[in-house]
Amino acid sequence: VVASRKAQDNPYRDYYIWRPGQDGQTPNDWGSFFSGSAWEFDEKSEEYYLHLFSRKQPDLNWDNPKLRQEVYDMMTWWLDKGIDGFRMDVINLISKVPELPSVAPKNNGEQPTYHFGGDYFVNGPRVHEYMQEMNREVLSKYDIMTVGEAVNVTPEEASLYVSEDRNELNMVFHFELMDVDSGPGGKWNVQPWKLADIKSIISKWQVALDGKGWNSLYMNNHDQPRMLSRFGDDKLYPKESAKMLARLLH
Repeated sequence: VVASRKAQDNPYRDYYIWRPGQDGQTPNDWGSFFSGSAWEFDEKSEEYYLHLFSRKQPDLNWDNPKLRQEVYDMMTWWLDKGIDGFRMDVINLISKVPELPSVAPKNNGEQPTYHFGGDYFVNGPRVHEYMQEMNREVLSKYDIMTVGEAVNVTPEEASLYVSEDRNELNMVFHFELMDVDSGPGGKWNVQPWKLADIKSIISKWQVALDGKGWNSLYMNNHDQPRMLSRFGDDKLYPKESAKMLARLLH
């Protein structure tokens, strides 16, 4: 990252996604998952870099074959150390539509409003090409387990990542179950959930991936409130709730 910022012609510049501003504003109107713009202006090199999450996490430019090879070399280094696999953070966001178009029309010089640009980077145009390349170059050479965190995927899209004949990943995390009580403001805007909704979501995914790929099962992780408090009764029946949820999962 430090080298990339030194100059626009730095060899590492193309390891990230840099763009000039547009009429004194950001290159497009994409919003960060962490609020605000997905672009950060760098005064030293006078361009913006893309960060779909924190400004401390600039997106890698997976369209660059040198960057991809560096990632594969890094993965191989760890696998040769003896690790058992990878959990790949938001892996289905690595491919962007090359033009990086805005979501909404320009607002005539007014203060920009930022929008979710998922149509241009969720399950992007080359993501399966990159996953199959990763599998061919690295993953297929080791006896390991891989799971990809995949936002906004349907069971049909998930099957493209996990079907055994696709040679990509072993399984993916989806967020449909975890969003069962999410309101308009997201996961902290909690709405009442119904047991029938949970049953429906779990059944849908089990049926859709049956015989195709490995279904991941989880009811909380580091991004969600703990399942005992969320789906059980952690005050009156903590032990019974824990056993019930464990039985459901296992």
